[in-house]
Amino acid sequence: MSPRFLTLALCGLLAADLAPSASAQVGGLLSVSLKAPELTGFKLAGNVLQGQGGVSITLTTRGTLPGTQYLESAAVLLPSADPVLAGRLLSALTGADLAAPLAAFLKRPEVQAKLQAGLSVNTDPYALSLKAAGTGLSMTVALQTLSGFEAVPASRILGDPAAPYVIRMYSDFQCPYCQQAELEAMPTVLRGLPKDVRFEFHQFPLESLHPNARAAAEASVCAEKQGKFFAFKDALFRRSDWQKSANPTAVFQTVAQAAGVNVGTYRSCIADRAGKAEVDAGLAEASRLGLNSTPSVYIGNYRVADPYTPASYQALLDFVRAR
Repeated sequence: MSPRFLTLALCGLLAADLAPSASAQVGGLLSVSLKAPELTGFKLAGNVLQGQGGVSITLTTRGTLPGTQYLESAAVLLPSADPVLAGRLLSALTGADLAAPLAAFLKRPEVQAKLQAGLSVNTDPYALSLKAAGTGLSMTVALQTLSGFEAVPASRILGDPAAPYVIRMYSDFQCPYCQQAELEAMPTVLRGLPKDVRFEFHQFPLESLHPNARAAAEASVCAEKQGKFFAFKDALFRRSDWQKSANPTAVFQTVAQAAGVNVGTYRSCIADRAGKAEVDAGLAEASRLGLNSTPSVYIGNYRVADPYTPASYQALLDFVRAR
């Protein structure tokens, strides 16, 4: 069994429990993490939690201000490879009920065979490493990270283009989940956008799933060329009447005209497919980064676990900004 198959197997086991709404401990305040019931009886010495039987958890934190220390990662060492205890501790460190799923995963013969070399597992929003340690088990959990993002033009940025913290949204105009995020979360997120944070929109139309997504993305670029990208984007996400249309061109033009574009210039842009190169570049970036779903939203190098809830953005932003 390949490491990739093992990753998918664990993701399948954890999917129901690692819902985006799960209240993450890794990535959250350290003071909250230490109150997890599964850690009752552990003693904190420096950055190490010591439990019974030689169990230890080494904590990596960020932030030095009182009351604002965040848990960045945790390395667990179990003197004996107890899959039930491993699951309980992973639950404590993620805020999700993972005891039974991880225990079942670790008991699989094919997983046992891979533990000597070690396994790395990505299951949103966490990166989990597992490895045999003598007769025991080591386990490290952290938030997934991603790097190598492309710059976008200022016409697709809200806030100061030089702001040090970035919210990047990879989105598809025909994706119902993108529409949900746009309508339920983004008005609040953008209304309170701090001066040191900028928002970027990255084109990622999933053409194989959404036949009108490419045309909508190219239309948005034609509006963007006249400085009307965000007016067009917001208006189009508020409509659903075009999504199953055999020819949504008229709707796009109506939305663009209402956004204030010069219609003649817009029509020429559409006819020449002047937005194609920008959309192609967005798709190439998403492919290079390994993205496969929308909306994919990142703050800095970290993925927003629940892009439909403003509080999820704020919690991750607090983590990223912690010093």
